[in-house]
Amino acid sequence: MPLEFVRRHTSELMLVFFGLIFALVVSGLLEGEAAAFLTAALDVTPFVILAMLAYIAEGRGGALRWVTIVWLILLIGGIAAVAAGFGVLSILPAEVLESGEFDLDMAADMTLLLLGTLGAAVASLIGFSRRFRVWLSRYLPIDPNSFVQGVALVTVLALILIPPVPLLVVGVPPYLSEPFIKLLTESGDIFADTVRINAYGLFWTLIASFLIAGACMRRTFPEVLERLGLVRPTGREIAFAVFAAFVLVVAFHFIDPMLATLVGYFGLPVTDTGAVNLLFAGSLTLPGIIVASIAAGFGEEVTIRGLLQPRFGILLPALLFASLHAFQYSWDGLISVFLAGIVFAYIRRYSNTTTSAITHTVYDLVLFALLMAGVSF
Repeated sequence: MPLEFVRRHTSELMLVFFGLIFALVVSGLLEGEAAAFLTAALDVTPFVILAMLAYIAEGRGGALRWVTIVWLILLIGGIAAVAAGFGVLSILPAEVLESGEFDLDMAADMTLLLLGTLGAAVASLIGFSRRFRVWLSRYLPIDPNSFVQGVALVTVLALILIPPVPLLVVGVPPYLSEPFIKLLTESGDIFADTVRINAYGLFWTLIASFLIAGACMRRTFPEVLERLGLVRPTGREIAFAVFAAFVLVVAFHFIDPMLATLVGYFGLPVTDTGAVNLLFAGSLTLPGIIVASIAAGFGEEVTIRGLLQPRFGILLPALLFASLHAFQYSWDGLISVFLAGIVFAYIRRYSNTTTSAITHTVYDLVLFALLMAGVSF
């Protein structure tokens, strides 16, 4: 029966499907809307391929486990390469990139950057240690004997440890560095059509989350919804989410300046709010802020709070949530994002992911609306 075949071989079929997407986009054969749509899948494609390989390997073992580990190491290497690349861009002005002439300080910073990303990548491999997983299982509901969960743990650790390295070494988040801001201001279309990009990104993020949660492999569709915490919200939950979002906006209006003062007191770099506002300039239209808020609110909550939190608890996903913003915020901003993530995590724990996603969406929407109105936060 075709449906039975699909159900039994979903992992293999999705592996082929996303492998084809990766190959098509990299080949450059696609153009127009199809290229934009499938290119948006590249952010999640390596992780879906990893999850499918892990599911297949856990059932069959043998060489497939080594194939999965090799792909995981390549994925971690890719994350490290991206972080190092943006870090180098932060260190080297455009004229130096063109001339190729570095001074000793630049060379030292680049060396430290490369060593830092390499060290963070290697440190994430501690997730392969069964002793470490056994220790962690005392505090988190993970199975230390599960190959799939071991692979997931290494991936989470890599995403926590690697992205902050450029900020730690250079002192400026890559997206706020002078070379990147110069590139941003000189390129008129760098953030063109952000509505479409965000919508496509949300679509693929949700698809990836469902597949990684085991849709059609280990769980039925209703079971995946339950695993991710996605339910139909009650009126009371919606009202609570909206109220919580406005409370957060007011609270962080006072918390963020205090964090900036505290971080500055210790001599650490503080987020340049003017540069951050420039990053979001492409989204500051009514459709833009709506789609961006939904994409961030539901995309991040479903993956971080829905997919990861039930397995890795509150702290690790909140650290990952903050780390994923390390290219655009300095330490005060990352602490702020971490604190917001803790709030969203407890909303998820005591209600559901849908409620935390609505809270997150409304929170971002209010901030974007204030930014569009000329009020800087």
